[in-house]
Amino acid sequence: MSSEKVHVRSNGCMKPYNWMQVGTWILLPLLLLQFFFFASPLLPLAASIPCSIAVFFFGALAAYKGYKTCITDPADDHVICHLNRQNEKTFVDEEKAEEEVKYCFACETNVHSHSMHCKFCDKCVARFDHHCQWLNTCIGEKNYQYFFETVVSTCLLVFAHWACLTGIIVAYFIGWDNGEISGTEQRAKDWFGANQPNVVIGFNLGFWAFDTIAEALILQLLFFHLSLRRKGLTTYQYIIKLNETNRIKAKHQRQINDRRAHHIKKANEEGNSWEKMKLVVGGWKGCGCIDPIRKEMKEEDEAAKVAAAKAASRRSEMESITNDDSSDGNAKEDDNVRGSGIYIHSQGNGASS
Repeated sequence: MSSEKVHVRSNGCMKPYNWMQVGTWILLPLLLLQFFFFASPLLPLAASIPCSIAVFFFGALAAYKGYKTCITDPADDHVICHLNRQNEKTFVDEEKAEEEVKYCFACETNVHSHSMHCKFCDKCVARFDHHCQWLNTCIGEKNYQYFFETVVSTCLLVFAHWACLTGIIVAYFIGWDNGEISGTEQRAKDWFGANQPNVVIGFNLGFWAFDTIAEALILQLLFFHLSLRRKGLTTYQYIIKLNETNRIKAKHQRQINDRRAHHIKKANEEGNSWEKMKLVVGGWKGCGCIDPIRKEMKEEDEAAKVAAAKAASRRSEMESITNDDSSDGNAKEDDNVRGSGIYIHSQGNGASS
């Protein structure tokens, strides 16, 4: 590394920005402005005040938590120390200093074993979870809680906004069958004296559709991270495990395909059309329950498990016998020692008498 100080993105508020990050900071105030100008005026006063308080509270909370997520530098302590030319002993916590480290060739310094290098931020992140494109920052050990709280508060904001718009839209169309004008429709007509209720309600309908899609996506993200927290995994670890599972499944599927091809070739050579048909149909999607290849491999797996269980049982029995023999040998040695002590003691008493 050169003697010049290396500049990396220490947080999500630093350049370069991306379009998803810019979109996040545009959509958040846009939701609040839409509620203030188009939703709140259509609510009765008794509902407008508490709904406005809830929406703006969750909006402020989401903005604050998102900001804290962005400005918190999730980099590994060793990387921060290396970039700032500080002494690691004075910067890194004593408990963390005792943890296992590894060398990062990109950062050109030792980092904690659980740290991963982010290609977007060009630095190692402590307990790396993922790089959030919506906030344009890495999520790691230092800012993951802020990120999770951002997701929760954003979910509550969108839900509160969606619930208010749902109530407005339902109330707007009440009484249409009887040709009556609802209170919501009348307030829409009186909206800033424009007398354009259909335009106002149409604008609310558009944001209601947006809220519905956004809430579904945010809920999916929220439940995903709740599951990760329950399992004690990061997003990166989950992806690694998922890829490993997919590789195992792909390998298993290749074995099935190879064995199926071999059996079909054998059936062709023997002229066994019925067996060939079973093999072909068994390979169709949804026909695994009648697939002779899968049944055969399942029986082999079960037989291997039984054999492994028997082998483990035999090993435990042998270890038990070995332990019993050793304990019996120790007991005999103790008896011999005690017997020798009694004999010597008796000889001594006889000599003294």
